[in-house]
Amino acid sequence: MDKLKQNYEEILELVFKISYLCLAFATFISIIYISPIQPILVKLTLVLGLFVILVRIINWKKYRKMPCLILMIFFCLSFLLSTFMNRQYGMTDNLKWILWTGIQFFALYVCDLDRDTEKYRKEFNILSHLMIVVTSVSAVTSLVMMVQSYSEYLTTPEGEFIVTGYTWDRLWGVYTDPNYGAVFSVIGFILAVLFIFQQKGIKKLFYVIAALLNLGYVTYSDSRTGEIAFVLCGGFLLYFCLIHRKSENKKYRYVKNLLIVLCIMIVSVGGMQVLKTENTRYQTEMANKTAQKTTKPQTTISTKTKKGNKIQTARHENIEKDATNGRISLWKSAVEVWQTSPIYGAGYSTFISYAKEHVPETYAVNNEVGDYTSMHNAFFNTLAFQGILGFVLFLLITFRIIQYVLVPVFKKSDSDSLYLIAILAVAGTVLISMLLLLDGIYTNSPSAFALWVFSGYLVQYSYQVRREEKG
Repeated sequence: MDKLKQNYEEILELVFKISYLCLAFATFISIIYISPIQPILVKLTLVLGLFVILVRIINWKKYRKMPCLILMIFFCLSFLLSTFMNRQYGMTDNLKWILWTGIQFFALYVCDLDRDTEKYRKEFNILSHLMIVVTSVSAVTSLVMMVQSYSEYLTTPEGEFIVTGYTWDRLWGVYTDPNYGAVFSVIGFILAVLFIFQQKGIKKLFYVIAALLNLGYVTYSDSRTGEIAFVLCGGFLLYFCLIHRKSENKKYRYVKNLLIVLCIMIVSVGGMQVLKTENTRYQTEMANKTAQKTTKPQTTISTKTKKGNKIQTARHENIEKDATNGRISLWKSAVEVWQTSPIYGAGYSTFISYAKEHVPETYAVNNEVGDYTSMHNAFFNTLAFQGILGFVLFLLITFRIIQYVLVPVFKKSDSDSLYLIAILAVAGTVLISMLLLLDGIYTNSPSAFALWVFSGYLVQYSYQVRREEKG
């Protein structure tokens, strides 16, 4: 009976995680986002997530020792406090995100510490392959759009404007934002590289193709966030993959492999720049041919091209003036808003209304682009949205997880090492994204999913290692 109950819980968790991952991709893949499928996935995932949490509350003794559990409860309470104190600006959306934050913490992250780690390893393999397949299919579809110089603008029933294809000299492709798409592709690349080193024979070919496709999207997305994540986290994984080769001579292996990885990354980045330059030339030629064939100068295509060139030129000019492309101004704005409500913040969904009333001159709500709902940094977001209470709790959660897993992970030298290092590389990718985008928290993105699920795996594994060491 106990075995049947345990299997039931494991199956429920896996189904929920697959549903959440599908929802996360549906939210960031344009054609699915505007379809009726996305709202269905929202409801399905919400119900499954609440059911998982309910099961865990009933069996609370199995989960009570999970590191950061109490901190996460207090973080959600601080979110609730912020919502209540800013109730005059609305509560519904904030309450929804308290619910989703709870699902990320208590359904995605929390694990059964006593469960066999091999079961979580199998779960990781299933979810990783799903991510590899989706990111690879999305990448190849996006690259085909680029080759065909496809560019389209979609509008949701609510009037939201969505860009697709190769637009403004950037590959958006199937994603709603090329920066997020690049981060997802880096995660797909890292997971594919892991399985390249783990698989043998012809099976390697699938992962090699997946890795190249995802790297292709990162290249043409022109996302500096994606490029930074690729160099740092992709290089990190590659370094440890080379170190753990069975045929590797231990003498000078650390220095030698570091030099190899540095050379590979330099060549890769240089190659990416060359490919982007050549693609710009190709797109210019295609645009000229299209213009010559077009008899009417005011067609939809020519209008989009003119608009795109203007916006892309503005983007390049902004980057030249400010390497952070306005992020420093946003971070300053977060501090300005926080200073008016230092304890509990301005709330997440109520941030704009609060800022317009209390700090109308701040950059987030007073600029040429429009109102910003995010400060493009998870930590500044937390400071502005939930005040010093939420900010400190989020820092404690972050550092507690890092402190708990690093030593056990790096001490491992068996077949699990690359698996653990790959999870660290994925978590590092999401952390970089969190420093530059709205990611990791306050959003249902594939990278937020990877962060909390994979962090849970690392913590569960580290718990087992620490318990074995204690005897």
